[in-house]
Amino acid sequence: MDHFKGILGTEGGASPSAPAETESWYRVRKTWADASSQKGAFKSLENAKKCADENPGCSVFDESGKAVYSSTAAFKPYLVQVSIPNLNIRKGPGTDHGKTGKYTGAGTFTIVEEADGEGASRWGLLKSYQEKRDGWISLDYAKRV
Repeated sequence: MDHFKGILGTEGGASPSAPAETESWYRVRKTWADASSQKGAFKSLENAKKCADENPGCSVFDESGKAVYSSTAAFKPYLVQVSIPNLNIRKGPGTDHGKTGKYTGAGTFTIVEEADGEGASRWGLLKSYQEKRDGWISLDYAKRV
């Protein structure tokens, strides 16, 4: 039996310990720098990819910030019809962001990005505010056309 001890690594005392596995996490965000856009953190790459696919515009990043997967379902701008004259335009996606002091008025507008935020089921970024990303409307008051 002593010859098995050498094979099993028990000869001469304690068995050698296996190298510790490093735990890595995959983060699903719009960009690595925008931590507030994070939708989740996953140990499983497959679960992270599924989350990215469910959140258009998001990618999967490894712990170093390198994008390892981008959703194939990229966001496509679309038109909405606003029928109320006084829909507030906000500086960010949510009622916790300040108002710009402007309203959309009734009409048709292009939404170039969507986001979650307080006070609405979903927020949309108006195309005319795309550069500074400071013109968001509640999509609860807009009908997709």
